[in-house]
Amino acid sequence: MSIDTTTDAPVFVSGRRQLLRDDPSTGDFAVHRSVFTDPALYEAERELIFNRCWLYAGHVSEVPDVGDYVTRTLLGRPVILARDRHGELRVFFNTCRHRGALVCREAKGNDTMFTCFYHKWQYRNSGELLGVPGKATFPDSFDVGDFGLVSPAKVEVFRDFVFVSFSSDTPPLLDYLAGAADFIERVADQDLGGEMEIVDGAHMYSMRCNWKLVVENSIDGYHGFPVHATYFQFIGSQGVDLSVGLDGVARDLGNGHACLDYLAPFGRTVAKTTAPMSDRAKELIEAKRKLADEVLGEERAHLVADRSKNIFVYPNLLIIDAASLQVRVLEPVRTDYTDVNSWLLAPKGEDRELRRQRIEGYQEFLGPGGLATPDDCEALETCQLGFESVREVEWNLVNKGYGTGGPDAVDNEVQIRAFWRQWHTQMTRSTIASNGGVSR
Repeated sequence: MSIDTTTDAPVFVSGRRQLLRDDPSTGDFAVHRSVFTDPALYEAERELIFNRCWLYAGHVSEVPDVGDYVTRTLLGRPVILARDRHGELRVFFNTCRHRGALVCREAKGNDTMFTCFYHKWQYRNSGELLGVPGKATFPDSFDVGDFGLVSPAKVEVFRDFVFVSFSSDTPPLLDYLAGAADFIERVADQDLGGEMEIVDGAHMYSMRCNWKLVVENSIDGYHGFPVHATYFQFIGSQGVDLSVGLDGVARDLGNGHACLDYLAPFGRTVAKTTAPMSDRAKELIEAKRKLADEVLGEERAHLVADRSKNIFVYPNLLIIDAASLQVRVLEPVRTDYTDVNSWLLAPKGEDRELRRQRIEGYQEFLGPGGLATPDDCEALETCQLGFESVREVEWNLVNKGYGTGGPDAVDNEVQIRAFWRQWHTQMTRSTIASNGGVSR
């Protein structure tokens, strides 16, 4: 694979095949299907995109107290988020400096130390190496102060969302987030002066498809009513007015970030709603909506409380603020396999009735066993099957609404084109060797 430099603007090609077509003069925007199937491209993405971007690592609320920790995987790297003895948030790679074993094998907990089970090297939760059995038998040059736990190159927090970067060259987080920052704040502002928290528990499932298909689908308004017909039939039977549709816009937020910003027919636990719920829940929501006007001002309250938002933070974070409020992270495993990890986000101390309503909305639509997510899994897995088996059809069209008018949430794919343009920009900064290696 190489970059074709015969044109003024280099285009990334696989063999002799161009991978992206983007011609605003004709409205032609298409993606070559090999981007979903080529193992060399997948390896290049790990280096050129995931190793160089900010990645969501967790939420501050997951480690609220001194000694709290959670473990997870970021692009195959095991990490620990910990609250050290001074109350400082720390992020470490979950690997012993001695022989590499995990120093923490629990998903979450509270402790002042992490002890590697292999040779019992012991680390303070602020990263320092404290205990080395048989230390006297190591060379005199061995200094425990040189072998503490290692942190990613950069760690920053924005509105309690914790991000890490494996590259020291990554720009400051706020600059990187660009227009996505305001939409993250619209989610965080739902605390109305309190705090947001990740609700205990998580959904972890997989899709037999390329990670970029999940990105597209998560911010695609076009597929909603056709694919999720069962869900909309269900809520329609509960008295929800489906004539509202998805009234909103698709937005390019810069740096590959994008969103759908819309009014929807399903209920939200921060806004007036026609969705089925108890009279008490409706009263609570009415009171909360009035409080939003007082705390945020009417204009901001409308953006925060009334509008649903499918927010994509490039390259793999999705915040789905619709039927409920989900934080979704994609973990590419191989070209045709993606792990999906998701959590429910909610205001801390929320009334039990509203929390129940929120959880039910999450499970009904966003949960892996709900009325929508299995539809998406089936659709995307059949797409992957088509890419791998039908070589005679080479291109996917992403040209809906290109140059034809405003960015309607259903009638335009400007948000998906934003993702692909950033992907293409990052992938063409280096030459991808035919063996899948990266040369700069």
